[in-house]
Amino acid sequence: MQHTRFKSTSILPLVMFRIAFGFLMCFSMFRFMYMGWIEDAYTHPTFHFTYHFFDWVTPFSTNTMYAIVTLCGLSALCIGIGFLYRISTLLFFISFTYLELIEKSWYLNHYYFVSLVAFLLLLVPANRYFAVDTKLFQKIKTHTVPAWTLLIFKLQLSVVYFYGGIAKLKSDWLLDAQPLTIWLKARTDLPLLGWLFEYDLTAYVFSWSGMLYDISIPFLLFYKKSRPLAYLLVVVFHVLTHALFHIGMFPWLMIFGSLVFLSHQEWIQIFSFFKLQLPEFTTRTSQKIPKTLLLFLYLFFGFQFIFPLRHHVLSNNVLWTEHGLRFSWHVMISEKNGFTEFEIIDKNSSKIWIDSPSLNLSTIQEKQFSFQPDMIWQYAQYLKKEYHNKGYPNIEIYAHSKVALNGRASQPFINPKQDLLKVTHINHIYKHVLPLRE
Repeated sequence: MQHTRFKSTSILPLVMFRIAFGFLMCFSMFRFMYMGWIEDAYTHPTFHFTYHFFDWVTPFSTNTMYAIVTLCGLSALCIGIGFLYRISTLLFFISFTYLELIEKSWYLNHYYFVSLVAFLLLLVPANRYFAVDTKLFQKIKTHTVPAWTLLIFKLQLSVVYFYGGIAKLKSDWLLDAQPLTIWLKARTDLPLLGWLFEYDLTAYVFSWSGMLYDISIPFLLFYKKSRPLAYLLVVVFHVLTHALFHIGMFPWLMIFGSLVFLSHQEWIQIFSFFKLQLPEFTTRTSQKIPKTLLLFLYLFFGFQFIFPLRHHVLSNNVLWTEHGLRFSWHVMISEKNGFTEFEIIDKNSSKIWIDSPSLNLSTIQEKQFSFQPDMIWQYAQYLKKEYHNKGYPNIEIYAHSKVALNGRASQPFINPKQDLLKVTHINHIYKHVLPLRE
């Protein structure tokens, strides 16, 4: 098999990334159980909004779901300590991605990020230093890895940051400071900083700063001279984000994930500050990577660079239609609220019912589906089956929906004159989203 050579580098940054990721995800999974979200997300809802092509991914019983989340958490712990690393990483990737695919209304950008990182961890030898595996299999221990094993994680983090910044190049964010104006004015009770949020100017400063931070931070982290200041900015930015918006694990994932940019010497300096000693590693000139793996990585990152931009082709306002919004790193750039109910007409008897989704959906399902066209379409298909089972095989279903986006007044969303059962494909529903009125 043909190979390509990559410069050799210290394994230490990769090991520290593995440890941080593993322990953080272990904590996250057991927190998920503690908060009672297994029932809320998987077992209590009678209907699930599945992802396109993944309708076959369904939850098991409550006890089985607890077992799967426990397995996911323990696998993450094993990643952190480097125990049976390959098996543990595979189990974590499969179990976490399975949990993510069950319910669309729980989609978060950082869930997608975690699955991508777990997949990339499968490709690298992150267990060959400071790991239980080096005690069990002493021959695998090494101080060096090919540079590409670090580069792929740096690139993945850079994609999240850079495309998050590109997503902010919108008039709502830059010219109207929305939705930050709404969010900050709701946090005037925050100690020390809260008084600043009463001023509109603060929201504009935060909006522009957030955009510039996201676009520039990958380059600042890559550049050695600016890296200390850049990492300080990472910590300040994400700690402030966590304090203001309580968005779960995402800030901590980015803080600890960005550690992969630190060089071996920088890690030496950090450890010496805490009076800890690390060996000086001697790196070989180069190490090999099979060309098939290199080709796969080119394709993988080609997809990562292109796929987040698909909404430019699919929609003229992705924040309104949400066509192409998921998996494109549009992180916290919209405030949407909606209300949707359905009118069901029996064409045989002309009988009419009004269906309130709150009777069948959980709180988070009802909130999320009300302003996402594909989920509105999915719920209509669910109603079709329900009414067919009740003996009404010849019905029409219309959505009466209103949505408010980034401080605008609530306005009609899905065309109320369109029978949703005549929309034959999930992606065709976007043709029936009414234009946004400014």
